Amino acid sequence: MDHIDNEILHILAENSNATSAQIAGQVNLSVPAVNKRISRMKKEGIIQSYTILTNRKLIQKPIIALIFLVVKYESGVSSLLQCVQEDEDVLECHATTGEYDFFIKVCADSIESLEDKLLRFKKQKCVVKSHTMLSLMEHKFQPTVLPDMEEKNHEC
Repeated sequence: MDHIDNEILHILAENSNATSAQIAGQVNLSVPAVNKRISRMKKEGIIQSYTILTNRKLIQKPIIALIFLVVKYESGVSSLLQCVQEDEDVLECHATTGEYDFFIKVCADSIESLEDKLLRFKKQKCVVKSHTMLSLMEHKFQPTVLPDMEEKNHEC
């Protein structure tokens, strides 16, 4: 990947509907050259898919919860993971280090439906302990990991 590939990725991350002609104009390449680069990045797995982002409040899923689970690995973790895969309101699931074994991010339309989800997870025989936090406000959401366009010094 070079800096032009990086630019193309940033353009597509901002607007996955951007046409090859629009991208070509921004990166100073021909449309066929842009198409070739995008095709190569798809083939190499750099670009995995294109998707949409929805406004969760407008589709009646205003609640975001972060669920942390401790599990016994010899007690059917695969059924828990299947439950996670089948639930369309599970946004993310990560195996983690530290006190908890899994981190699950879910959306819900109400506190009652969130409780139902929690109870379903807790009923899995491998779950030993859970801890749930509600998200009050989203301050940053970056749905994709992009390469740096240039070396930068970041200070917090």
